[in-house]
Formats: sequence, structure tokens, C-alpha cells
Amino acid sequence: MYKIFGRALGVLALVGAFGSTQVIADTFYKWTDEEGVVHFGTRPPSGKESTAIQPKTGHSEPVNYDHFASDDEQAAAKQQQTATQDNSNKDPERCKVAQSNLEILNRGGRVREPTDDGSFIYLSEEQKAERIEQAQEAVDESC
Repeated sequence: MYKIFGRALGVLALVGAFGSTQVIADTFYKWTDEEGVVHFGTRPPSGKESTAIQPKTGHSEPVNYDHFASDDEQAAAKQQQTATQDNSNKDPERCKVAQSNLEILNRGGRVREPTDDGSFIYLSEEQKAERIEQAQEAVDESC
């Protein structure tokens, strides 16, 4: 009889120990007392103004675990990442516009560009060369 009672009491003690632990709160409260001391708690204080705080967990920046991989695995991952980036930057609509701009800039002659007030200015040779370089970069990235 005492043996069964002892086991039941042990089981109840374990259930009580694990069942009574408080689950980590999603919200914390911050308040300052009369002496200027800042307090934090899982329940707001009664009769005091408090601020609800949502804790942020996890890494603020992506973590790089490459140092655990072999050199071959690192090279393969880098190649796959580069291929994914190359494909993600392809934009057929931007490509078409960039090719059109490049064609117009390479025709020769004067090129005018609209300003903020709706009027036009003519590009100098340096500005035109800069726009050609920008259009070529856009073609290389998007096409």
C-alpha cells in the first residue's frame, strides 16, 4: 500500500513541478516606480502606468555557417548563389527599355533629356557618354 502511495506521490510531484512552471510570456511590461527605478515583468503593475514590450528573438542578421562546409561544398554553394542571382536580375521589360535607350544614345547627334519642370536640356558629350555607360550596364544586368 505504501509502495503504491509513494509512486503516486512521486508522479504527482513530477506533474506538479512541470505543470506549474510558467510558460515564457509573449509580452513583457516596463514601468518606473516613484524612486525612478525601471522594472520589467510579465504582468502589468496595478495602479501604475506601464508599457507593453514585445521581445524580439533570433538573429538580427543572417548567420553564415560556411566555415563548417568543405572547400568543394563552399565553391558549389557560391556557384549556385551566383547563378540564382544572375537569373533573378533578368527583367525582360527593363531589358527592352535599356536596349532602346542604348540604341538612341548610339545613333549620334544631339540628345535631349526632360528636366523636372518639363523643359528639356541637351546632353553634353560627357553626359551622353555617362548615359551610354548606364544603359549598357542595364542591358548587361537585365538581358
